[in-house]
Amino acid sequence: MYKQTLYKILENVIPQKVLKSYNKSKKWKYGYNKEFDIVVISKDGTIDEVYEIQNLKIALPQKKDVYNFEGNYWDKLEYPKELSKIKNVFDWEKYPDTFKE
Repeated sequence: MYKQTLYKILENVIPQKVLKSYNKSKKWKYGYNKEFDIVVISKDGTIDEVYEIQNLKIALPQKKDVYNFEGNYWDKLEYPKELSKIKNVFDWEKYPDTFKE
């Protein structure tokens, strides 16, 4: 039976050796890459997976700071100490603009 899919995850579009060396030195340029016929949407110079949508190959950036949940429960993450001191809007307004950014 025919199964319609919107996308495919492509394997081995880029050789592993090239992928590792380019990711290590963050050499991937944003935009179209003629050598591998892919569109890189990573602005930090790394790629992880290559998706194909209607014959357009898109390279996604590497995942960073991924948090995996155990079961169906939300785990509380620790806030930075500076943010834990803020209790209301008035405390927030006391801080300088450089801290807020």
